[in-house]
Amino acid sequence: MTFSIVAIDKKEKEVGFAIASCAWNSGLVCRVEAEKGVMASQAQGRLFLLSAFFEQLKENKTIEQIMEHFREIDDGIESRQIGMVTFNGETYAFTGENCTYWAGHKTGKDYACQGNILVGPKVIEKMTLAFENTKGSLMERLFAALQAGDDAGGDARGKQSARLLVKKKGGGADSDTVIDITIEDHDEPVRELGRILGVFKNLQVFWGYNSELKAANEEEKLLILEKAGKFIQDKEEARYLDIWTGIGFAYLELGKIEQAIYYLKKTLEISPKMTAAYKKSAQEGKLPEDLINAILEK
Repeated sequence: MTFSIVAIDKKEKEVGFAIASCAWNSGLVCRVEAEKGVMASQAQGRLFLLSAFFEQLKENKTIEQIMEHFREIDDGIESRQIGMVTFNGETYAFTGENCTYWAGHKTGKDYACQGNILVGPKVIEKMTLAFENTKGSLMERLFAALQAGDDAGGDARGKQSARLLVKKKGGGADSDTVIDITIEDHDEPVRELGRILGVFKNLQVFWGYNSELKAANEEEKLLILEKAGKFIQDKEEARYLDIWTGIGFAYLELGKIEQAIYYLKKTLEISPKMTAAYKKSAQEGKLPEDLINAILEK
């Protein structure tokens, strides 16, 4: 009922998966741990196998030994479909004899791809080709594979959910999660996942600029702000409001009043209700009143 890909990026030390299905919460059948590995347990999957995978890794078992362990603890293994990749690059996929047509898998360098109740083998073929031939980060390659599988027909029953998850030790703000996107009950879950991924990648660009600003001198800051400003010009949506505000205040700190007014005025075009917040900041002395007056001018 699912098509998925589990993979690692040894160079960036990332590990993750992408999955889609006609079922609700398709991502439930996958699990990933930073610097350890990733596994999918689908078809008539059993979640206890996910825990068993990571327990076996702690005991330094090989991926073949782990599969033998699964056969010992699961008498329904022939109804399961499994994809596993360890952090050291071992890959393994399994499709039980009782999985519903069409079901199959393929492994390659640092990945395992698997699917069941698909429109045909072309789904897996297209996914693996996309993953192998796409340049970029692990999240981009995983999504490319998922999109290719969806474009090839994907789940024979239809569409409902999708998930993309990538982890890296210390890769998140306060966790190992680099990105985690879940789409539920959507007519086009994979495409919606891709749209959100695009927003996330835009935000990553701005976060990069922000990091550069912290270590830059005044002249360098102006160049960085100019680059950030060019990048944001066609992104006049509320989701990017903090970026417009951040650039405006950065210019203000540098004494570039004209540029600050431009960006802060733009925030009011995007979100007019911010007017009250700016007025209150002026009343409290947090922002110069003449600056606020200039921003509020029509």
